[in-house]
Parts: sequence; C-alpha cells; structure tokens
Amino acid sequence: MKKILLSFLAFCTLHFAQAQQTQNVTFSHAGKTIYGTFTMPNGNGPFATIIINPGSGANDRDGTMIMSGATVSCLYPNLLNTTLRIYKDLSDSLVAAGYAVLRYDKIEYTYPTAQTLGPITFKKLWLPVESAIDYVKTRPEVDAKNIILIGHSEGSSLIPYIAKKRRDVKALISIAGARTPFDSLLARQLVHFTQLCNGNVAAAQAQANDVLTYFSIIRSKTWNASTPAFGGVQPAVWSEYIQVTDSVALNYNEANVPTLFTGLQLDLNVPISELSRFQKETYPGPDFYQIPNTIHYMTPNNVPKISEVLTDTIIYWLGKRLMNGVKNDMLEETLVKVYPNPFTDNVTVTLDAKPVKNLNISVQNLLGQTLQEEKFKNVNASFRKTILLQNLPAGIYLLHLQADGKLMTRKIVKEK
Repeated sequence: MKKILLSFLAFCTLHFAQAQQTQNVTFSHAGKTIYGTFTMPNGNGPFATIIINPGSGANDRDGTMIMSGATVSCLYPNLLNTTLRIYKDLSDSLVAAGYAVLRYDKIEYTYPTAQTLGPITFKKLWLPVESAIDYVKTRPEVDAKNIILIGHSEGSSLIPYIAKKRRDVKALISIAGARTPFDSLLARQLVHFTQLCNGNVAAAQAQANDVLTYFSIIRSKTWNASTPAFGGVQPAVWSEYIQVTDSVALNYNEANVPTLFTGLQLDLNVPISELSRFQKETYPGPDFYQIPNTIHYMTPNNVPKISEVLTDTIIYWLGKRLMNGVKNDMLEETLVKVYPNPFTDNVTVTLDAKPVKNLNISVQNLLGQTLQEEKFKNVNASFRKTILLQNLPAGIYLLHLQADGKLMTRKIVKEK
C-alpha cells in the first residue's frame, strides 16, 4: 500500500489548469430525467471521460454538504459552518488534467417523495450510472473507448457490478469504498459515532442490533407482507442490493479492468482497514493508495476543499495506467481459450501467443482460496494444458492465467 507525497505527485503529474467548457445536461434513466453537468477542456476532443458515481444520500451533482449540527461539531469541529462541494472539486481537478467529467444529481435528490419518484427498484435507485455511460457515448467529444468510473463511498460498491456486465468501461477508481457489508458498516457507525460524541451508547447499540436483525431477515429471504420498509425501500429491493454489494470484491475481480483503490486515512465512516480487506481479496493487478490526513468527504479535517493529494494520486494513476496503455498488464482475451465451460471433470486451457518465460495457472473458489495451481517455465507458442478438477464440488470458480506478468481471469462453472 502506497502513501503519496504531494510534492512528488505534483511534479510527476504535470497537470496544468485548462479552460473549461461546462454544460448542464439531462439523460433518461428508468423513466425519469436525470440532471447533471458535463465539463470538458476547451477543444473538440475526443476526451477520455470520467463519470462520478456518488455516495449514499440525496446528493446533488456538486456533492454539496453544509457542515452544521451537533454531529459535525463533535466529529469535524474545524469544518463547522463551512460548505463542501466535493464532486465539483473533484471534477474541476480532473478537467484541469485533460479529462471530460459527468456528474449528476442523485435520483432521490430530484424526486424526493414517493409520489414523484414512483415505485422503487434496485435499478432505478442505485444504477443511474448505467444510463450515464450510455449518454456520454452519444457525445462526439467523448472517447467511447476511454470511459472511466469513479465510485465514492457507496458508489464504489456498485461500479464493478456495472463494469463486469459491459465492455465499454476502461478503468475503475474506488474512493473510500467498503468491503464490509452495508448493514454491518452502518451498525458500526451508529455505535462508534455515539461513543466519540459521548451519546447514549446503549440506545445506539440497540439501534445497531435492529439494523443487523433486519438485514439478517433480508439475507435469509424470510421477510413477509408485514416486514416494513427500511429507509423507504422494500425488503425485496434490499435483497437485490445486498446480493450485489455483498459480492463487491468478487465483482471487482470479475470486472477485470485496471482498478485504483484509495483509502482515506482519517475516514470515520469507512475505516482505512477496508483498503486492506480489498488488498487481500482482489487479484494481482489493482493499485492501492492510502491518502493521508483526509476524511470520508475527501477533504482534510480542517479545509473545506477536496484533498489535492487525492486528486493528484488519481491523475497520476490515470496517466500511468491509461495514457501509457491501460491493457499493459492485462492479457488479451482473444489469446486464451478455456473449454468446456460449464464442465464436469476438467477444463482445457490454450494460450496462442509468443513464447512465455513464466506461466502460472490457478483455480480459486469465490472466497479467494487457491484450490489448485500449476507453474510452467519457457512455454512455447500455442500452449495447451488440461486442468483436472473432478474432485471439486459443483459450483462457480475463478481460473487465473498469468503470462509474464500479464493477467486474465475467467469464471468457470462445474455442473456436477
């Protein structure tokens, strides 16, 4: 895990402020109009384009937060009575570095009542970024082969699910993302914040227990007609959400695109230990950076502007991974065949490439445990190997192939 020095990054990224073009835009999602801002450097492009997938809550496109109240006074006294605009700050820095950026109002911000929002579905409430991708691809200024998703907080849990289903997402960036399931994280926050602010810990613990009990019903699918909504969302919708977000590390693996994970050192909402969890559960390939002196809202705890260390880290990483060839460490899919899939006893792996000095093939379960691994030296072109897997129980597994540092992951299914 890397800690970045601001002065070093400022020198390496060499990003200079550029004049911006800013447009208010709309796009359609699940029958609703989403309102946003598309910003790009001066010129015609096409530009590599970043879409910001925001965190939880009814956020506007700027990520506006008025820092007031007892909780802010307790947790962030040096930010009291300031206003944060974190997504606008992030966008401004990225556009200054030469990227186009789309940010948008959350659907629950634009449609705050049940009457205006209509029936809630998982897609409608949590996946507007899918429609955002489709929208930016219609713009001539956008390089449709270079679309990057940034997910902040809860938004980080959703971007790999979207990316693994599509072929038009070039890279993923997680800011303050959590590996711990939503309900466990919320329960922890309820108790921890109360402890920090000398509140009624017993009452907070009881509330936390209620959250955990509710979501145990969701996970076991034992709710009924009398089970209430939670946060205005019905149990069946929460069930779909939990199935997606509980598998966040697996989704990042299956998305199989260059990924940057950033953890924020002073984060009280998503502790920095979550970065270590991702590091342990994602395959070789992602990059991990710890951003010093930064809270969950991407600012220092005493300055109401997004951390320059964070933005410089992102710009530095994008320059290294995208501008120098985003696929440098990914093995081309067309070079590898894995068959049959589904299989019953074994799978055959072929690699049709130039000779390889070091080849590694491994099979893991969905918990990340390596079940079988074979290593080969000085492999000729047109490699073929049958992997015997007859002793594995039926289920889903991940086959990883690494050839001279280049990676490829395939999901394989054992039927019997």
